[in-house]
Amino acid sequence: MSGSITIAYLCPKCGAKHAVLPPKSEAAGAVRCSQCGRAHGSLDEVQKEIATKAREEGAQRVRQVYRVRPTKKYGKSARERLKRPDA
Repeated sequence: MSGSITIAYLCPKCGAKHAVLPPKSEAAGAVRCSQCGRAHGSLDEVQKEIATKAREEGAQRVRQVYRVRPTKKYGKSARERLKRPDA
């Protein structure tokens, strides 16, 4: 494969949602925005940045999912339910 590969990567400069990986022969080259040509860094740097963002977003999502939110069904605390069981 000597052609370039397009990946999903948000450009902070122009907002384009794609970047181009250099051809295999230029593996040390920079990953560039497909629209404005901005260099995002080497493939290793881009991979590390994507992995870091994924971990941060995953941790944030876990916090959102496991946040305690009272509902009508479970609005009473366990102590209140034990004191006055609903008949």
